[in-house]
Amino acid sequence: MDPGDQLNDRAARILRAWGIDASRHRPSKVSRARCVEAEGIFMMGPSYLHRLLSEYGEDLAAKAYLFADPFSTPVSFQHREYAVWDPSFDDRPTKELLLELSWMRERVRQIQFALLGHGGQLVPASHYLDLCRTVDPHSH
Repeated sequence: MDPGDQLNDRAARILRAWGIDASRHRPSKVSRARCVEAEGIFMMGPSYLHRLLSEYGEDLAAKAYLFADPFSTPVSFQHREYAVWDPSFDDRPTKELLLELSWMRERVRQIQFALLGHGGQLVPASHYLDLCRTVDPHSH
């Protein structure tokens, strides 16, 4: 099996500690068809968001969000604001990462409630598309 076909071991341990069994999850490539099917698309930074919209269509901005804070309208992307680092490649002990990533688990819950209509109002990238276009889509 190709190592890219499995969830990173560190990510799997973090999810397991949160009570999520991702053992059957297999990463897949982004495609226009998958984006169209999705109810929401949550990106880990402005450059990823800009790249997604550039490559697969700006119409997806109506359901694309920045994971770091999908509930507000960004006014700036300076100083890596709204960028989320990937803990998969962090060598610190899982226990230490879990403390630092507790906000991420809470964000997932907030997003879930919002998608179910029981939480805050999500702000799609279509509300700040001009700002998104100012970010280099290959700067991640």
